[in-house]
Amino acid sequence: MNTKYLWMRLLLVSTLLALLFTTACSMQSNINGPAEEALAEQGDVIMTILQAGDFQAVHDVMSLEAQRALDISTALVGNWVDLESLIMQNAPRITEWDFDSARIFTNNGAIRGILEGRVDYVDGKSSKLRMELEQQNGTWKVRNFSLDQ
Repeated sequence: MNTKYLWMRLLLVSTLLALLFTTACSMQSNINGPAEEALAEQGDVIMTILQAGDFQAVHDVMSLEAQRALDISTALVGNWVDLESLIMQNAPRITEWDFDSARIFTNNGAIRGILEGRVDYVDGKSSKLRMELEQQNGTWKVRNFSLDQ
């Protein structure tokens, strides 16, 4: 067998392996820096509250804007429907979650952050998780939250 041909094949295989390992290693968490880590830690606190199903605690971790929207909804349907019970009965049963991306930015002078990751449910299913937060008086509060399957 030709030595030059053997070296070319070895170089090709080495290049492919290097590309494979580079791709595999880049799949790690995209949470860099202390500010993003603090955002992810607050996300963990919020997810623990959601998992516990404590409606008042959920309300407390919401941004002022989100609290107002929920309070208006509660006032509008309060005479016909117990919105708190309805929300808690239909809340997803979460077993675990993981954030793999945290990003902090400024929008119209407000400090905001986005956490993305995945969540697993009691029934074995999982979905994508996206949480948008806003810093209010030094504390991260939930502005928006979505679970997409």
